Amino acid sequence: MANNDNILDINNLHLEGDFDSQVRGLMKYIRLTRSEVEQLQILIDDLQWTLEKAWPGCAVHAFGSVVTGLGIKCSDLDCHISVPPWLWSPANVFVYKARAILKKQPHIFKEPFAIGEAKIPIVKFYHIPTHRQCDISFTSSQSIENSKLLAYFMEVDNRVKSLAILIKYWAKVHGLTGTNLIPNYAMILLVVFYLQQKDILPPVHRLQSNEYIVDNWNVAFDDVMHVSGNTETLYELLGGFFLYYRGFNYDKFIISTFLGQPISRESFSIVGNEPPEYRLYRENLQNERCLPLRMDSIICLQDPFDHSRNCTVAVHPKLVKKVMSYIRLCATAYEMEKSDAFLWAILSMRIEESPVTRKIVPRNIVKNKTASKKQKKILHEAFMRARQKGRKKVQS
Repeated sequence: MANNDNILDINNLHLEGDFDSQVRGLMKYIRLTRSEVEQLQILIDDLQWTLEKAWPGCAVHAFGSVVTGLGIKCSDLDCHISVPPWLWSPANVFVYKARAILKKQPHIFKEPFAIGEAKIPIVKFYHIPTHRQCDISFTSSQSIENSKLLAYFMEVDNRVKSLAILIKYWAKVHGLTGTNLIPNYAMILLVVFYLQQKDILPPVHRLQSNEYIVDNWNVAFDDVMHVSGNTETLYELLGGFFLYYRGFNYDKFIISTFLGQPISRESFSIVGNEPPEYRLYRENLQNERCLPLRMDSIICLQDPFDHSRNCTVAVHPKLVKKVMSYIRLCATAYEMEKSDAFLWAILSMRIEESPVTRKIVPRNIVKNKTASKKQKKILHEAFMRARQKGRKKVQS
């Protein structure tokens, strides 16, 4: 197996032909092959064999990019371990015990590391036979249901999966997603929400004619065909993604894939003011089954099932600023570049980060100031560098 980290080195890319040809070549280079996906079953089987000795009747369930079809060669595997109720323990007890068990198989599991005090305690390790990083958790199985929903969305229209993988790769290349950064899940939700505005994907609430409650939330959805009249090309949708989020009013609106449209932050500031579709949210609040949706972050991205969860609440303001800078830069590239230079431009551009010399704005204060002259100058210079590189790359 080739070194998976190599795919993030854009100097190894060979983007040839028109935009669509470049995308086909890129997908072939970065996506997991069928054999690589099948090989991950070895990891799951090894986990099952090892953990069921301690917890008879447990089951290993993969979720995340491998399930949604968005796996790329540097993707980790995420697994939820379901344990019979009679063997229940606090989640942090599970992860510390799992770490001890995995350590006894050093020829299979390398450097198991437990993070027991996190909101969702996990064990991280490297699986030697498949050369793959893996995270396992024992808490809510809701992540499995989230992955099923995303997997459905990826099959609604053949443009959806391609756009999601392009955005996922773009974010990885620029160091925007990953551990202690923006979750990959959140980045894909941004893609889903954008495509809902284009009527390529349906709002989640329209899919919930039935009810299946997991941890107090309805995770049911109808796997139905959604017919869209949208005829935009993948190139237009990719450029449009950056244009849309460049112009989005983050101060005023919540990003809701459940409703499929922006929701006023003000409507969630008082219980009972939410749109009528949020009946379950109100019931859970009234019965103290959840806390109110946190809106003390620059971006408020609501989970499609758990309406009390802001998927970007933990993202540091400095990182949000970096993301917005890249989005503005990519939107400008779409407006100015030819289609065959656009992909290289958005992957090769770099924004020089200046050291923080003043206090960061407190996270409970939402700001969206117009970029200063200095910021605009930095963006313009970065764009011109990317433009020059893109032309050289296309010509070579």
